[in-house]
Amino acid sequence: MFVKKIPAFLFIMVLVASLFWCRSARAFFPSDEAIDDTMYQKYGALTSYEALITFPSEPGTSLRIKRGDDHWQQTFVSNSGNGTVTAKSIGQYFETSAECPMNADLPVSMLQFWVSDDATSDWKSLGMTNSTRSYGFNDGFPAFVFGAESTDDSSPQIRLDNENFAPLKITLGAGRSISFGTYTKFAGFMLPHTGVIIVGDDSVEFKIEWLGVRQKIDPVVFSASALKKEPSCGIPSSFALELLKKCLRIKL
Repeated sequence: MFVKKIPAFLFIMVLVASLFWCRSARAFFPSDEAIDDTMYQKYGALTSYEALITFPSEPGTSLRIKRGDDHWQQTFVSNSGNGTVTAKSIGQYFETSAECPMNADLPVSMLQFWVSDDATSDWKSLGMTNSTRSYGFNDGFPAFVFGAESTDDSSPQIRLDNENFAPLKITLGAGRSISFGTYTKFAGFMLPHTGVIIVGDDSVEFKIEWLGVRQKIDPVVFSASALKKEPSCGIPSSFALELLKKCLRIKL
């Protein structure tokens, strides 16, 4: 009689241990404060930078982004058979304050999504919930998922490298995401050098060349009055730009 009860006893013990482990595992998810602290330690000193983004599928298209003092400026350039067309915009955080030409409907800086100023608060403003977080994978590498379960690919979320918290993929909605990869250390920071923008079945790859970090940038660069004095602006004819517009549209 006693011998027959041993398997049932062991089963109960295993079940209790499993439940205890699962509940304990949840405790290992970092809190919002811990995430903010880690992101600040990694990127808080990255107060200014200049980056040139190119698109291998569009050799004549480029995007130059300058950031300093919580503001950004971006310059879109498209070279085609009709000549060179340039568009510019300036803004702060996730809002555009001025653009040339006016009403060009340019997207906000894509690098603002990569590393924002107030990590978890900014992520929540983009529709991500801090009530759901999980561990999963991103392109086969372990990742911490903020805003969704690991098997959920459509809810707003961000996936961070499980070891160094480098941002890997930001999903802004069903079928809309921007990913960053090929991280290497530059000037003391882990910075991405490649990425891909996805909207539905369309995608475009990009490369990032970091021209400088933590350099003094003249505040005039981020001035709306200076932008108005630009000699000529136009709207570039670019598939990459159009995809950026669709991918990065947000409502705060």
